[in-house]
Amino acid sequence: PTPPPLPSYNYIASRRGGDFTGEEPKPGDDPASFVSLTRESASSPPALPPDPNYGEVPGGRDILPTADHPSSSQGAPVWELFEEEGFSVSAAPMSHGVPCVGFVVEEGGKPGRMKGDVAMQVVRRNYEALSSKMRDPMKMMGALQNLQPGESIRFPDETVLKCEDVLDPPRAGRKVAILGDSCDASYIANLAANCDLLVHEATNTFLAGIDDGDYKSTLLDTIKHGHSTPNMAGEFARRIGARRLALNHFSARYKGDDEEVAARLMGRIEQQACDAGKLDRSMVVATWDGLQFTVPQVDVEASEGAGTAEDERAEH
Repeated sequence: PTPPPLPSYNYIASRRGGDFTGEEPKPGDDPASFVSLTRESASSPPALPPDPNYGEVPGGRDILPTADHPSSSQGAPVWELFEEEGFSVSAAPMSHGVPCVGFVVEEGGKPGRMKGDVAMQVVRRNYEALSSKMRDPMKMMGALQNLQPGESIRFPDETVLKCEDVLDPPRAGRKVAILGDSCDASYIANLAANCDLLVHEATNTFLAGIDDGDYKSTLLDTIKHGHSTPNMAGEFARRIGARRLALNHFSARYKGDDEEVAARLMGRIEQQACDAGKLDRSMVVATWDGLQFTVPQVDVEASEGAGTAEDERAEH
């Protein structure tokens, strides 16, 4: 099928921290330090030619960026890629030498688990009285499980069970942020805020006794090539309130094998991220191929009170 015209608005932004505000390269600027992105416009610009790959498979679609998305950071676009069966996948741009994005996978929240013993005790105590009013008194268990905050049920013996009496606190949906190559992940900060797991690259670093030079020169060279250090990853994890940080995409200088020397090097890299982000040591891990994570769910109360990443930045 022929798709409708694809409205677009060209953005040029510095990957050295410039906002998506139409900043143009200046004479003498490194062209590689700028990225060009396309976002949807609320106006009606000239129509672009149809994408020849549109609908190449049944259900195929062009995924357009969303302008002024609620989770946008510094005016950057957000792509809403997928939403189905209780979870969604979104993306936002990374600052890198070539177009690159990071992904956020988010699970919908779940109601709290029922306190079966508490509910059953009251239902059984009132079973005979309930039998005179309903065919199956045990259906009261379902009614209790469906209580919403602020609601309650009064039983024949005057026992009143509130929502919080029979249900644990709601469980917040889990969120995992998987970032692509980047020397600055600021554009995905709000989208990834308060994630349960942040996967962030840590391509280069300076390890005394292993590497030449110093950290400052390593940092500048790393950013020049569009990448990050463990320190940068740790600082970003703290900024967005990530509960756990998984470092990846290491330089080939650091062997990721089972030898004790390699393990000690990875431990030093982990510690750099911890120190820079003021993170607990248990929060950070240098990953390896085949590593698996269990991401636990937390009560809603435990995840409330955290603002957006831009709120956190404004406080400092």
